[in-house]
Amino acid sequence: MLHVGTIEPRKNLVRLLDAIALIRDQGSSAPNLVVVGQRGWKDQAIFEAVKRLDLESTVRFLGYVPRRDLPALYRQAALLLYPSLFEGFGIPVLEAMASGCPVVCSNTTSLPEIAGDAARLVSPDDPEAIAGAVAAICRQPEERAALVARGLRRAPSFSWRRHTLETLAVLRQVYETL
Repeated sequence: MLHVGTIEPRKNLVRLLDAIALIRDQGSSAPNLVVVGQRGWKDQAIFEAVKRLDLESTVRFLGYVPRRDLPALYRQAALLLYPSLFEGFGIPVLEAMASGCPVVCSNTTSLPEIAGDAARLVSPDDPEAIAGAVAAICRQPEERAALVARGLRRAPSFSWRRHTLETLAVLRQVYETL
């Protein structure tokens, strides 16, 4: 499993770790978690949770990974876990979908708009919901395949060209009202 983002409280990694511990404690197996991203602010509680939950052999922090190497990580991952508490956009969700990686992400802020029906949306406050979504994707190949297919269809609807054109249109509207 993969998480991509700065290691900080808003990424909700402590609850994600709680979900992984729940999966383990229920006797189920889940793939290891690889966390890609630089350390951010107030990150000590995340590393303490790894120890407290006895997940040292299950969670690996890679630190910064060059952007050119991310597609390979997404393609090799069983799924992207992104239970963020707040996102302005959520680029890792889009990158995962474009790479054929199924996504479990928060049902809050901008993430439902980005993911649409191409991800399992969960409450970021509910480790059991996160664990259930992980289990569904890991145990049900048809669920995984459906998310991959929907993600591959959805990802191309986002592009830098479209973003630029829509931004220019808004700026033009604002300018014309002045």
